[in-house]
Amino acid sequence: MTLQLIATCGLGLEELVARELTDLGVAEIQTQRGAVTFRGSWQDCWRANWRLRTANRVLVELGQWPGEDGDALAAGARALIGKRQLYGRSGPDVGALLSPDRTFSIRATTSASRIRDLRWAALKVKDGLVDGQRDRYRRRSSIDRDRPDLPLRVRLHRDRATLTLDTSGEPLDRRGYRVITSQAPMREQLAAACVLAADWNGSGPVVDPMCGSGTLLAEAAMVAVGRAPGTLRANAPFGWAFERFPSFDSDAFARIREESIPAPGPDVELYGIDRSPQAIGASRANLARAGFKDRATLTTGDAFEFIPPAGPGLFLVNPAYGERLAEEPLQWKRLGDLLKRHYTGWRAVVLAGGDTLGKPIGLKPTRRIPVKNGPLEARILIFDMY
Repeated sequence: MTLQLIATCGLGLEELVARELTDLGVAEIQTQRGAVTFRGSWQDCWRANWRLRTANRVLVELGQWPGEDGDALAAGARALIGKRQLYGRSGPDVGALLSPDRTFSIRATTSASRIRDLRWAALKVKDGLVDGQRDRYRRRSSIDRDRPDLPLRVRLHRDRATLTLDTSGEPLDRRGYRVITSQAPMREQLAAACVLAADWNGSGPVVDPMCGSGTLLAEAAMVAVGRAPGTLRANAPFGWAFERFPSFDSDAFARIREESIPAPGPDVELYGIDRSPQAIGASRANLARAGFKDRATLTTGDAFEFIPPAGPGLFLVNPAYGERLAEEPLQWKRLGDLLKRHYTGWRAVVLAGGDTLGKPIGLKPTRRIPVKNGPLEARILIFDMY
């Protein structure tokens, strides 16, 4: 069975997600705003959930139809249940998938559409789906908002509805290693994006002089040693939504988990510095949970006074906006001077935010990637310190 799949992601990360999918060998990859579409099997879907470092969720498209008003939304959803297959001889039989024996939930998003009320849009689609079930089965599913068998999502864009099945359940940043968080923690996908955008070859140590809760170090280590981001999640209570689907094959998924992943830096060493003892404590706990305790040297101190280990290696930093650097041009210049003085030959990645977006750093980046850090504009800046 061939599925139409969608990997959602933060704005600016689309090309990195597409590159990850290319490495997974899937077909017909296309980037959209905040998402990458591709075609593949259920096994490809499970592998994407297991391996993608920069995506938020993996969705299966179930159908599209005009949704200019409530009646159209409900009618299209109702008709979808009666269709035996979505893409000719490929794709899921939506009516069979939405058997009345399975609970479901539905969430809505809307953009550039006449319908703006998300709860009302979800309600109309739900009404259409259960009416279609009554047509086909003479009974309907129960709704379970907490842990449904089938978590559904409907997206309205330009008055057109797209129904998808969320195969991830909890977002993919739930890696399972973050047991303690610091203030304004960095999302795991964005941290992984900083590592992947650097095209790091895995050689040399990794240094984060403002390490916070250790997310950048953990994501770099997982890339270096070839560890899937879903490793700890596989044993977590929430797991993935697809494990509750009728198509799930636990033996096939076990084989996917045993596949080898490139490990460019199997002996990687991690160095984290932070002025906050609490942050260092969080980093220590999180890196221990991630299995990298013995690789990490963590120190309470000032980023500008730290003398790095012998390199070259990978320098990663996410300055705290409005505090240490982001609103202070002079401090940005100090960071640039630090890189020039102590990190010659290194590759440096700076997640720059604030009003200046890192421009006062005084260095010309090799690459600049506009992204969102939560609601804030940011840039992934990559420097080759040669």
